[in-house]
Amino acid sequence: IGRWSALAVGLSYGFFHARTLRNEAAARHIESEYSRKVALIEEAKKKYAESKSSNTGSSSEKFNFDDPNFDADKWAKHLESKFK
Repeated sequence: IGRWSALAVGLSYGFFHARTLRNEAAARHIESEYSRKVALIEEAKKKYAESKSSNTGSSSEKFNFDDPNFDADKWAKHLESKFK
């Protein structure tokens, strides 16, 4: 009777231990997915802020018409975006 009891205890332990490991792995997977999504959101916020700052920075851009390196195309694009 001792062998059968040891077998039942071993099988029970193995079943519960495997279930615990599986649940921990699932929890780690959920946590890693969440942290990946948070990182993506933060990256998107940075890119959005960068695009908003570049838009406001280009509207206040100063052009020097006396500069020999003056770019008329850049100035025309600036005017086009300003009055759009």
